[in-house]
Amino acid sequence: MICETPETESGQSRIAGFTRHYWTFLFAENLYDIGLYIFVLLYNLYLLDLGYREDFLGWISSAMSAGSIVGALPGAAIVRKLGLKRTVIRASAGVALLCMCRTATLGRPWLIGTAFLAGALSTIWAVSVVPMVAARTNEKNRALGYSIWSGWGIGLGVVVGVVAGNMTDWIHKSGLVAGEIPARQIALLTGSGIALLSPLLLMRLPVDRIGSPDAKVFPRSSFIKRFLAAWAVWNLGVGAFNPFFTAYFSRQLHMSTPRIGFIFSATQLLELGALLAAPIALRRFGIVRGISLTQAGVAVSLAFLATGPPALAAGIAYALFGSFQCMSEPATFTLLMSRVDTDQRAGASSLSFFVTAASQAAASALAGQSIVRFGYRPLLIIAAVTAALAAWLFHRLLREDAQ
Repeated sequence: MICETPETESGQSRIAGFTRHYWTFLFAENLYDIGLYIFVLLYNLYLLDLGYREDFLGWISSAMSAGSIVGALPGAAIVRKLGLKRTVIRASAGVALLCMCRTATLGRPWLIGTAFLAGALSTIWAVSVVPMVAARTNEKNRALGYSIWSGWGIGLGVVVGVVAGNMTDWIHKSGLVAGEIPARQIALLTGSGIALLSPLLLMRLPVDRIGSPDAKVFPRSSFIKRFLAAWAVWNLGVGAFNPFFTAYFSRQLHMSTPRIGFIFSATQLLELGALLAAPIALRRFGIVRGISLTQAGVAVSLAFLATGPPALAAGIAYALFGSFQCMSEPATFTLLMSRVDTDQRAGASSLSFFVTAASQAAASALAGQSIVRFGYRPLLIIAAVTAALAAWLFHRLLREDAQ
């Protein structure tokens, strides 16, 4: 398995307790995030422009999740063979190139097939990037390292949401293309190109050392089994609504793309504040109880959205939904990486993303069909109940592991 790269060698300067390799990695991943923010915000709207409905959006999301299932478990073996750096570089480059391919209007099989491949590579990227953060931090600053990693990308998303929300209009008005659909396509290609800059910068990082190939890849402790059970329920809840947030505001509330971009940016800003508050909350309540409380906040936000609030209230509720969800992420990564051996981190990450993908594949496919048949309200009620159950399970199953 992959050994942690020493980050205290002479010649490596430190900034705020982190080495320059951590900051190089962070900046590279921010470029990836910027490009993917643009793509994710606009892609479903692009498909709606082409005449597809929410049921097909659900199949696209499900295809990505199915690809994630295929990529999750082999991801640990790929990391063991290539190392963290090479895996992150190849996976992020592949995702960016596939995003370009996904803008081609070659019919449903093409869109579903490229979404499947993007899901597989995205998960291999995620499997490797979580232990990569752990390898470039230490026990004292790891939780902060994950918070900075999440928070910096979210902070950029505040600006990117506004820019992405207006990109289509800017391109259209510039006269480069005639029509909104080609303008949206150029915006998607621009985001993909920005994401492609990330692997180029990651090449500056040192190569990770590879340990014994005979080491156990996957942890088998009681903790990991309990964690994955609670994690599966959590992803069923959030996976039922996350793929449809732009469609929800566009179809249900009849918002324009710039207004959706503004809500996305406002949510990102609130999420940044939530991340800054997260360390205080975790010190006050403990890591497991803190995760449970943030998940309960997600459940309440979804329940409020199910009441059919006006546009402004719905925007506030969605911002709270994103903020609570965001607060739980660094704490969850810290909990997982701290409870497994160093040489099994990639395996633990792989198992967690396998469960994420399997749960969200089922949730998104069923949710898309449900929305077309019954609308958004029944879906949001079920998602809220499922998120509340996950909060209870985290507290019940994992509280003995809290420090």
